Amino acid sequence: MRMPTMDPVAKSLLNGVALVLLLYIISVPFFIYVEGLTPIESVYFVTVSITSAGYGDIVPKTDIGRMYTVALLLAGVSIFFYHVTHIGQFKEKTIDPHIQRRLQVLRNLTALQTGDVESSQLKRIKEKIYLEKGTGKDREKGDDRSHGFGRL
Repeated sequence: MRMPTMDPVAKSLLNGVALVLLLYIISVPFFIYVEGLTPIESVYFVTVSITSAGYGDIVPKTDIGRMYTVALLLAGVSIFFYHVTHIGQFKEKTIDPHIQRRLQVLRNLTALQTGDVESSQLKRIKEKIYLEKGTGKDREKGDDRSHGFGRL
């Protein structure tokens, strides 16, 4: 039996979340054992470092801790940009087509209202409106209360 495939954009977002969790799983114990921080301080320091807030109230004291913090900062910024890129792809894939359809409906309505439409365009617009409306059963019954515009 074949497993269903996941949307590549959703998979990328989950990969980003997994990377952040992996950073915490590795970094928190590192700072507990190498820098002698408490677990709460370690989680706090990793969070402040990943978000690049850098309050300065907790700082690494050892050279290895400083070097690891540099790597942690670079990884945190890289993961941030990874997320921004994939969130943009998700937005482009899901939200933009919806907005484009709605804008096209508004353009069609404006053209119909202003009379700034040719007869060939008028026919295409009406067909598109009836296709968006659904099966057209209401129109066949003579019930045209929605005027073919469906949900706007």
